[in-house]
Amino acid sequence: MARPNFGNTARKKGVFHKWQIILLALLGFTFSFGVHLLSAASIVPVIEKAPIRSSQPISNASISHTEVPESIEQLIENGKTLYQSGQFAFAAQSFQQAAQVYQSQNDALNQALALNFFSLSEQKLGHWNQASVAITTSLDLLNQSKLSTSSAKQIFAVILNTQGNLQLALGQAENALQSWQKAAKIYTEIGDPAGNIGSLINQATAFQSLGLYHRTMKIFEQVEKNLLSMPNSLLKAAGLRSFGNSLLASGDIEYPEKILEQSLAVAQQLRSPQEESATLLSLGNLAFAKGKRNLIKESTTEDNFLPSRCGQTAIAQTEDTKFYLKKASDYYHKIPNKSSYPITAVQAQLNRLSVLQFLGQQPTSEYLGSIKSALSNLTPSRAAVYARINFVQSLLCLEKTHKQTTKEIFNSPTQNQDLQAGAREQTKIQNSEEIVQLLNTSVQQAQEIKDQRAESYSLGYLAQFYEMRKQFPNAQRYTESALNLAQLINAPDIAYQWEWQLGRLLLVQGDSERAVAAYTAAVETLHTLRGDLVALNPDIQFEFRDEVEPVYRQLVGLLLQFNQTSTDKALTKQVSQENLKQARRAIEALQLAELDNFFQDACITIQPRNIDDIVKNSNPVTAVFYSIILVDRIEIIVKLPDSQELRHYTTYKPKVEVENTLEALRQKLEQRYTFRDREELSQEVYNWIIKPAIADLEQSNVKNLVFVMDGSLRNIPMAALYDGKQYLIEKYSVALSPGLQLLAPKKKRVRLEALIGGLTESRRSLSPLPNVATELQQIESIIPSKKLLNQAFTETNIGQQVSSVSFPVVHLATHGRFSSKLEDTHIAAWNNDINIKQLSEILQTREQVVGRSNRVPPPIELLVLSACETATGDKRAALGLAGVAVRSGARSTLASLWQVDDKSTSVLMSEFYRQLTQDTNLTKAEALRRAQEFVLKDKEHPFYWAPYVLVGNWL
Repeated sequence: MARPNFGNTARKKGVFHKWQIILLALLGFTFSFGVHLLSAASIVPVIEKAPIRSSQPISNASISHTEVPESIEQLIENGKTLYQSGQFAFAAQSFQQAAQVYQSQNDALNQALALNFFSLSEQKLGHWNQASVAITTSLDLLNQSKLSTSSAKQIFAVILNTQGNLQLALGQAENALQSWQKAAKIYTEIGDPAGNIGSLINQATAFQSLGLYHRTMKIFEQVEKNLLSMPNSLLKAAGLRSFGNSLLASGDIEYPEKILEQSLAVAQQLRSPQEESATLLSLGNLAFAKGKRNLIKESTTEDNFLPSRCGQTAIAQTEDTKFYLKKASDYYHKIPNKSSYPITAVQAQLNRLSVLQFLGQQPTSEYLGSIKSALSNLTPSRAAVYARINFVQSLLCLEKTHKQTTKEIFNSPTQNQDLQAGAREQTKIQNSEEIVQLLNTSVQQAQEIKDQRAESYSLGYLAQFYEMRKQFPNAQRYTESALNLAQLINAPDIAYQWEWQLGRLLLVQGDSERAVAAYTAAVETLHTLRGDLVALNPDIQFEFRDEVEPVYRQLVGLLLQFNQTSTDKALTKQVSQENLKQARRAIEALQLAELDNFFQDACITIQPRNIDDIVKNSNPVTAVFYSIILVDRIEIIVKLPDSQELRHYTTYKPKVEVENTLEALRQKLEQRYTFRDREELSQEVYNWIIKPAIADLEQSNVKNLVFVMDGSLRNIPMAALYDGKQYLIEKYSVALSPGLQLLAPKKKRVRLEALIGGLTESRRSLSPLPNVATELQQIESIIPSKKLLNQAFTETNIGQQVSSVSFPVVHLATHGRFSSKLEDTHIAAWNNDINIKQLSEILQTREQVVGRSNRVPPPIELLVLSACETATGDKRAALGLAGVAVRSGARSTLASLWQVDDKSTSVLMSEFYRQLTQDTNLTKAEALRRAQEFVLKDKEHPFYWAPYVLVGNWL
């Protein structure tokens, strides 16, 4: 379950990751409502005016410097204080009242500024309509004024920044970018470098949301240059910290350390304990993120039915992990003694408590007591509510750990009685009544400050506690209340959690029909989050594997449930076609969600076409296999070409056994001298997936198989499956698909021309690839080609060639690595590694300029990556391959799952191209099949021919 959290606490990796430290420079670099809430005078000089009749035009000449009534100043200051303390509803009231007073005085500029603050407060509350009306009114007021002074222009820039924040929250990234660009232009015009830097940071966030990696990096470089040129000041310390946080939010966990250390140095030089403690918190968050990035999660463990997952569950720690976690703990430990802000101290204590859990260390009772005491002294606010919820989550994790430890102690005959007695005393960290009291206090405080978002979280977590205690009626009642609030304020990021929770509760109470409806609603809500950035709020943290993915898997399992009568056998089951189609849609949605999470954005820009339309008219005759690995079974859904009905097969096999079998098979495939044991493993997987459907395939005269694979199945080349007599590739052509969304193929194949390139020499400790020269030479002899070899094989040269000439084929023969981690997926060029986002932008030239109206060049027909490999030990490494295939924009991608440094690669590739050129009606999948079979006749072991997989359109 996603924990509500503070705006700058440690973040987890996920599709939602980069939005969680978003827009710390909401009002430009002044950080008025970001890091520090400054007075109006610190944003712009207080504009003092005599009352002006409404019939008079508003002009700066009308401004006179008379005294502003104290009550108005007090309203603004109260609003800022309330906002800073997290009491957003009361802050909105103060700002609204101030705007009304300014309106009565015909003070248009200050009215516009007050409405700007009101809009920010309403955005925090999720009141998007009110926020939109306020910012529109604010801009209308300014448009009626003559913005001839720097002060007036600065107000305009501030409001444009707030408008950009609202637009991005509503999923209007390009509009947000335009607003921030206008703001930056104004800041430059009036000579305000601080405001300009803040707008640049905001622009970088917009470019990130649009998937424009190069543009984002260029802006970050400019921001760093501008910041470092500023003289040391508190503003510079805060700016460097905000920049470091923005880099971390973008997924960069290396470079932010340098920036944050510079911020810390400035804060220490200026002897500012507040700035120092804030930056220490960011450094702690960064170290925590690095530690979690190095964790090794064991995917073979059973999935948790509940979303809550504690740090030490099913995790193997590396030395790097321990180093960074201890470093984070040290940073957090320093903060309470430096910060005079109670909430900052509590943040640090709670984060350190989480770190201790990841380290497997038990906090002392004194440490827990100090957190309880600090929480009781906090003024009611959203941050205080979330702090209590986080503390409850940590207490429950500690209780879970103690129960496991106690079980181990009592089951061990070697433990003495004193140790067992101590274990009995520590079994319960917190009794139920105390936890309920903490959560009830959260509910009461949320109601007191009129924060429905915080109230929804509090009620939902109270419900989850009752769920864990198996008090299902209470859990359902509180879940429904939490869900109603989330829907009332249009907060889908919260709503999906309570829809999922309601589904679980209905299921355990035997109401399967309503459970399916609740799960379906949760999946639909998650789908809206792709483009609706309202949900990507800095108050929460998501862990995709634990808090998003299970929703899809549990829905599929529920839709395909069947009263099991026998085990360990493939069964044909009577599940309704409606359920099968919905399950298939959920599998497809999970595939897309995994890719979004992999890229940390939702920028898959291909134009989809339903695969069923292609299958229906496909030549050769094609069938599509969908798979999903559940806790206790493998589910297979098959779409046949001549039938509207879907086929459905199940193999009951525990997930642990499935994962172990797939891992063993992959290892045997990469070992050149394995034989009988490899064939047995390959046949077992064949029996899971293909054998139950073989009669249907033969009856339909199917010649081509397309696989939408799940989890570790992606790491296995389907071509190497063995039926006891022959490999699958000897009977069928094979392709992989990330789902139903494919680019429509061209009606007629154009003359093949290729941009080919690669490395033969050793670079950056990578081994040389001498066979690449032969591979490229043979391709040149078959199709017209432009070659970039060694020194010429650079990111710049590739980009220039792709943007200037519409090559149907791009063939890259170089070291490459596919991983489930975005930062570890890349290919090697001569002078540097090209990561997947850079490669995507190089290949998708149409995305290089936002809103460009020029003719979009045709997509690449075929992208070939012939010397790549998947990361060792990474069960989801092939996700990186799917990511490359989808984000490249190519209709088809041919890549290798492991590297074959052998002349067989050049033989296979040359035969592949020869087949394509000899018969213009031949599909890419069939050309690959013939090429693989050609190599197989000489070298039977799958090591040499099986790793090459075709992803995307097979025609």
